[in-house]
Amino acid sequence: MRAYKSKVDLVYENLLSGIENGVYEPGKRLVISQLAKDNESSEIPVREAIRRLESEGYVEIQANKGPYVKAFDPEKAITIFQIKGVLEGYASRLAIDYLTEADLDGLRELNTQMQACEEAGQNYSDLNQKFHLAIYQRLPQRELYDMICELWKKWGITRSVFSMAPSMIPGSIKDHEHIIQLLSEKDYDGVEQCVRAHKGKAGAVMSAYLRKRKE
Repeated sequence: MRAYKSKVDLVYENLLSGIENGVYEPGKRLVISQLAKDNESSEIPVREAIRRLESEGYVEIQANKGPYVKAFDPEKAITIFQIKGVLEGYASRLAIDYLTEADLDGLRELNTQMQACEEAGQNYSDLNQKFHLAIYQRLPQRELYDMICELWKKWGITRSVFSMAPSMIPGSIKDHEHIIQLLSEKDYDGVEQCVRAHKGKAGAVMSAYLRKRKE
């Protein structure tokens, strides 16, 4: 039986997805009347959804102006991706001892899906997140896994890096291929360094994009 979702939940999910996937970019004003039309709802669910997004740090309410997608500082982008790189690099190192051949095949399949997704011009971010979290799914260190998931959730706006710079997607797919290879070869140091570099590149791209928008 499918879980019931209120209109507020549906509007919230649509707005959150739009923010994370770059439809609503940092600094963009959210026009409540237009969002109500887009979501085929009254303005009340939109306002409630925006309040929820504000409490989670995605939206800010500016006095006498209304709601805006929260601006993301270029330096903060680099810092967040560096933190993700340290945690996910270490988690990838630990994951080597727990991933099965079936798990590695699953990662290869996800990367193949991402390539098809990129070629079709479809959303890439969801599969990218699924790929990375699949690496850590068997870790017995659940605190580490939970910290990584919380970072993905709290800083979901970092997922929009691929909509900001679609040209980096082919390189991301190649990085994934290399990560899978290092995992299969049980190269502990190699995979940790590769994941850190992978996250670092994404942070640099997002930071450069945000700086350019400020000019």
